[in-house]
Amino acid sequence: MINYEKFFNNEAEMKDFILLCEDNYKAQIIDTAEKISSDKNIRFIMLSGPSCSGKTTTAAILFKELAKYGKQAEVVSIDDFYRDRIKDEPKPDFESAAAIDLEYFGKCVAELTGGREAQLPTFDFSTETRSGYHPHRLAENEIIVFEGIQAMYPEILCHIPNEKRKTIYISVSEDVMAYGHYFSGRDIRFVRRLVRDYKFRSSSPARTIGLWDDVVANEEKVIIPEGKKADFVINSLMLYEINVMKNYILESINYDLCNKDEFRIFEELKQRYENVPEMPSHLIPGDSVFREFIGKE
Repeated sequence: MINYEKFFNNEAEMKDFILLCEDNYKAQIIDTAEKISSDKNIRFIMLSGPSCSGKTTTAAILFKELAKYGKQAEVVSIDDFYRDRIKDEPKPDFESAAAIDLEYFGKCVAELTGGREAQLPTFDFSTETRSGYHPHRLAENEIIVFEGIQAMYPEILCHIPNEKRKTIYISVSEDVMAYGHYFSGRDIRFVRRLVRDYKFRSSSPARTIGLWDDVVANEEKVIIPEGKKADFVINSLMLYEINVMKNYILESINYDLCNKDEFRIFEELKQRYENVPEMPSHLIPGDSVFREFIGKE
């Protein structure tokens, strides 16, 4: 548990604190990249974590850091191996192993490890179908980074030899007591998802809330237990996000207060953030992991 109640006199102090948080996060990735690069047998990195942990940005930074050690890297989203969504399916399943085309994933990995060209798929979320393929052959000094919530599922890992892979688990790993209110790591990720889905996925708060119980159930069943077995753990908590999110969560989202679930969440968040001093988002670096959830300026 972190106790956090920081007040700032000006934007310069805010900026310094933001950069300190960013440096702490990136230092974890730099250390991980160095250790992985020292093992010449590693050809695959499996990067996993629960919803809104910052997997995409972490994979991108890892890509750059591996290059410093002469490693070519290719980031491949496990999401691109989703099966086509069944028409009229009541609830979309993007969490379980059954959502992944495991047979085709295994085929691609076998081709890559065998020195052959694999046709890697692309998934279109707007149509919820596979939209195409692109060829890829594993280069001599290349490491493929598979990132996604299912990247450490046993059904995925069984296709990749143990000696050829390293696993990385990323999450908001600490709870925070901030300005008189408790924010669990899961609460922080929920707020990230609420804002991200509203801004970038045309998802109402009610829809995000409606899916959240299933998301949490899957985390408890598979993602978190498998994460405990990871070779490396990265904490994506940015303490400053408590301050930055206040405006997004209370002002930017248009809640339907006639909807009981949206009303309940809005009232809970309003109470939780009432004593939190705001921090402007323009101070956050453009390449920050936090930009995954609030977007660019």
